[in-house]
Amino acid sequence: MRIGIMGAMAEEVSQLRPHLSEVTTEIRGMREYVSGQLLGKSVTLVFSRWGKVAASSTATTLVERYGVDCLVFTGVAGALDPSLNIGDIVVASRLVQHDMDASALPGIEKYEIPLLGVSRFNVDEPYVSSARRAAEAYLSEDLSRDISDEALKEFHISEPQVTSGMIASGDQFIADTAVAQALCRQLPGLKCVEMEGAAVAQVAYEHNIPCIVLRTISDKADHSAVVDFPKFVSNIACHFTCGSVLRLLALMDD
Repeated sequence: MRIGIMGAMAEEVSQLRPHLSEVTTEIRGMREYVSGQLLGKSVTLVFSRWGKVAASSTATTLVERYGVDCLVFTGVAGALDPSLNIGDIVVASRLVQHDMDASALPGIEKYEIPLLGVSRFNVDEPYVSSARRAAEAYLSEDLSRDISDEALKEFHISEPQVTSGMIASGDQFIADTAVAQALCRQLPGLKCVEMEGAAVAQVAYEHNIPCIVLRTISDKADHSAVVDFPKFVSNIACHFTCGSVLRLLALMDD
């Protein structure tokens, strides 16, 4: 198995890169694809950039050029489930493109991808379970020595939790309470919102390969969004990503 690992933030990719051995790099489409061995697995690591088009382009290159047969996407997200707190990790069990709406056409429902007949991309339970176990292991066994208490307290992170559920993607950074509430009404059970995961899931679906999406909650997707977003990514999220992905690879079969 060759695993494609995509990060929505450059900092997350850079945190993982030192763990690779037998490294080769290639620039394609303005992105650096880093291939090598990671915990005995063949991987290609890349910073996807932001948004659905950028993510789907990167995912397609991973499949077509590098022959990956599993996609792992990580990044941050805004919480829509009120039970979620900053620092919690959400593993996608379903993904939907919240800004896809071709329902003006006969026979097509809102959120449905035209010509695919799919509106929610489901993640197979074994992959959801493995990702949850990996994130839980990182938080319970590695977090205390990976990030200082001072850094965690700065973002009011005390006992981060792992959950799974629906993640919605769209080409918007949601920071408006009314918009967030509307999404929750339209998509019952929605956990969080981001800008790439469902697009990557569509590429995986079309190529018949698994896709795993893990998101660290950075804000509440409203006016209380984290003020120092770059600092959160550099000091918190990139560590959560690296630790969870390393734990996930250790659980995955060759």
